[in-house]
Amino acid sequence: MAHCFLTPPGGHHLGVPIIRVAARRGGASTALALPSEAPFTQMTDVHHARHDQKLAVAGRLAAGLVHDFNNAVLVAAACLDLIADAPEDAASVREQSRTAAEALRRASELARRVATFSRPDDEQRRLTDLNDIVRSCARLAAPATGPGIDVTVSCPTQPLPIVVDAAQIEQAILNLCLNARDAMPQGGRIRLATQSTVRWVPRDADGRGRTATTYAVVEVSDTGSGIPHDLQTRVFEPFFTTKAPEQGSGLGLAMVRATALAHEGLVELTSDAEGTSFRLLLPLR
Repeated sequence: MAHCFLTPPGGHHLGVPIIRVAARRGGASTALALPSEAPFTQMTDVHHARHDQKLAVAGRLAAGLVHDFNNAVLVAAACLDLIADAPEDAASVREQSRTAAEALRRASELARRVATFSRPDDEQRRLTDLNDIVRSCARLAAPATGPGIDVTVSCPTQPLPIVVDAAQIEQAILNLCLNARDAMPQGGRIRLATQSTVRWVPRDADGRGRTATTYAVVEVSDTGSGIPHDLQTRVFEPFFTTKAPEQGSGLGLAMVRATALAHEGLVELTSDAEGTSFRLLLPLR
């Protein structure tokens, strides 16, 4: 039995076993190459496998977006609680109302993405100052983290221009802030800081050679007890969590990493007994 090659939809070559059959017509012998039954079963299995894989990816994406949707609603609810506690403070009511409205706008955008199972496309990306995004995130994080946690911001005076989907970057930073909050059940400090830095990254997919790339960086640090060393390599895995089922889905950090990769960026982690720092690096324009 010999093989030929077929290219089904999707562009992947399949080796197809063929059966050679001798036929006679008008006194002349003709060799016919007929594909056996096996390759069609193989092609069907390949398409089913691809379909199952797409469904798994879509489900994981939707689950992650639902996680982010819940975070946005949490911020809005915290703001409304603050308004209810001090309705006579007009300035605070105005500020918390604006923050709640912004959180609900993000929730609405996330709901749209869940409904379509789609990632934000390039049309959503704009030239934005990372410092502005971080300051906005600090306003959102403060009511959501609770009264026992102090949220501070440190940004340079010079802008850090990046081309991003700002809503997606804001959600990633908010995920890091809420993750930091969960690491400090007795209270503590969350610090958001921005800067620029240079990293040597592989020049191509094969890892041959390295090139210097300048990034805008936002670092989210906490004063919790840190992440055990043997778990630090797993924290970005989808659905991996050390929290109780009702406390975490294991999707927050996975979505942060997915956001970084979608923007050609990086995520770095440093953790010890004195706290944890996550750094989100995005290409500086």
